[in-house]
Amino acid sequence: MLKILMFCLTLLGGSAYATLGFADDPMDEKSASPSLGERLMKDSITGTLMKMDGQYYVIQDEDGKQHRVHVDKSTKLDKMIEGDKVKAYITDKGHATTLQRKEE
Repeated sequence: MLKILMFCLTLLGGSAYATLGFADDPMDEKSASPSLGERLMKDSITGTLMKMDGQYYVIQDEDGKQHRVHVDKSTKLDKMIEGDKVKAYITDKGHATTLQRKEE
């Protein structure tokens, strides 16, 4: 059985081996990516995530102004915690269509 597993792993180039529970830090995964339309048509806020309060996240921009943005199931979200640097693509009504964690 072990020989068969090793053979399959060799054929697959080891990619299956990497998915057998040897995951990296889940905070390293970035899943939220804005569409071209969002990049061109939506406003964005870049700053520090100060607070996550249910469906509202507070982002403090580089000028110190705090912005309260709405998130829900339709929002594309990276995994993040308070204190992370983030970028939010928002509608004119303050809804975040994409909220992504930024590298510092």
